[in-house]
Amino acid sequence: MTAALFFALAVLGQPMAPGRPSSAPIMEGVSVEQKLGTMVPLDLAFVDETGRAVKLGDTFATKPAVLALVYYECPMLCTLVLNGLVRAVRPISLDAGKEYEIVVVSIDPRETPALAAKKKETYLRNYARPGSEAGWHFLTGKEPEIRALANSVGFHYAFDKESGQYGHPAGITAGPFHDGHAAVVIRIA
Repeated sequence: MTAALFFALAVLGQPMAPGRPSSAPIMEGVSVEQKLGTMVPLDLAFVDETGRAVKLGDTFATKPAVLALVYYECPMLCTLVLNGLVRAVRPISLDAGKEYEIVVVSIDPRETPALAAKKKETYLRNYARPGSEAGWHFLTGKEPEIRALANSVGFHYAFDKESGQYGHPAGITAGPFHDGHAAVVIRIA
């Protein structure tokens, strides 16, 4: 990952205090933990926005990647994260799909590939670079795989049964994720 991409991603926002959850019950245990030196499990099974089964490593096996853990029907924070991601990568000269990949994974196992496809369409339109479709991956999955991925990058979230919503931090993870390289977590307040 080039310094320019890291710099662009860093301007998404200011860091939140690690491990400092809100006082709201839904936010208990919600935090971001730096996991430098930890590998992301590339063999985790997900479904892409077309409904095709994929392994996580299929989305960025040979290129650096930006990973965003969100949920597509989030009422506020996830949209801000994805909008900030697009604003950060749009002005840099590197192209998603050529020099790096963008992988967005829903933390909500109830969400579907059809919903992921709608989100991809929205963010591709905002990114506005023809030919970059193959560089954006919007994935859905089952709870064990989602949780394993989130834990591997230190993204700790919780589900509130009463509201049907997720309490979660805001942030993205960037890194090679392959060949023994570790992730770098960029936290957003």
